[in-house]
Amino acid sequence: MIRTIVLKLRTDEAQREALLRTMEAYTVAFNMAAEWGFRNQTCNRIKTHYGTYRNIRNSLPGLNSSLVQAARDCACEALKGSKMRTKPVRRKFAALRYNKSAARIILEHGFASLSTLMGRIKFEFLYPEYFFNKYSGWRIVSATLSFEKRSKDFYLGVSIEKEDNERILEGKVLGVDRGLKNLVVSSDNQFFNSKKMRGIRGRYAHNRANLQTKGTRSAKRRLRKIAGRERRFIACENHRIAKQIVNTEFQVIVLENLKGIGKQRAMANGMPTKLNQWPFHQLQEFIEYKAEELGKVVLYVDPYHTSQRCNRCGHIERENRNGNHFKCLKCGYQINPDLNAARNIADSGMARLGRLPVNQPNAPCDEGRTLKWDSGVAECRRKIIPQHEVDPRCASKGRP
Repeated sequence: MIRTIVLKLRTDEAQREALLRTMEAYTVAFNMAAEWGFRNQTCNRIKTHYGTYRNIRNSLPGLNSSLVQAARDCACEALKGSKMRTKPVRRKFAALRYNKSAARIILEHGFASLSTLMGRIKFEFLYPEYFFNKYSGWRIVSATLSFEKRSKDFYLGVSIEKEDNERILEGKVLGVDRGLKNLVVSSDNQFFNSKKMRGIRGRYAHNRANLQTKGTRSAKRRLRKIAGRERRFIACENHRIAKQIVNTEFQVIVLENLKGIGKQRAMANGMPTKLNQWPFHQLQEFIEYKAEELGKVVLYVDPYHTSQRCNRCGHIERENRNGNHFKCLKCGYQINPDLNAARNIADSGMARLGRLPVNQPNAPCDEGRTLKWDSGVAECRRKIIPQHEVDPRCASKGRP
């Protein structure tokens, strides 16, 4: 389990200048490695090392060898990410990666010794009591130094790790459907409407368009002032939703695999823009890491026909769903379409659990969405849920 905590460094003028010159040199090393790799069409670290290390060391004699290797690794990762189609180029004061040999960080004492072009320099930072209580005993893996141009402050993102919590697939299974009108609808009848988020995002878009049209100095000053507010608001909302979902009694959380959803060809007017602005991936990441901390499991299923399938009889037909209404043409079952999709997702998650290898402590139940497993038995066993454990709201469907 890896987490990153962000710490603000306390710097004076000389320390700030040393860090800026180091970031400049690091960017030059990155660009040299990226150019060589792009020219030779390789993102292999060993080949890039033999092809660039000596030239970079001769061009930047003051840059620590660990930082040279870190710049090379970042360049190879960027080339691999672009699939060798474009040459990655970094800005002047881009983030700088430190490993254990180039940085010594003592979180409890609030100081860090970082390698710069002027040698090792000691920096102080404030380590909150909340971090001390939560991350006590975690191991430091690496650190990333970033420079905030507006405030001219330096931030150190420290990556720390510890052993993963034991995950046991037993308990209830929760299906989660993500959408545009309702950000999240879960199979336990929780609805998170997107009306507030859409309203605030529309207001920021309107204000930005008006200020950019004016183009005056005061308008640009206002744009700089409101920059990042929308992003922080969306992140806050996603954190809140993810926390409510993860803190339920469900042990397994099932989501749709929405990778590549923005590349679909047949879409209505304006839909590609809405999908590009839809923060479903951030919400997915928040749910994943919050569930990991609690030892819960997140599964992904194919979204195919989750909105068209009747959760009661299993009939699949496109006309079952008509906008914000769902009515099965076979059995006449009516339900909120997003809630129907969430329950279908939960059923798909149960089916996937049933196909997992036997030597893993995963077993589906024959009725309902509750998973139980006898830890003292060598293999998984199916269990029928007693009638008194079935939720009365779903008793007619035989589901907990």
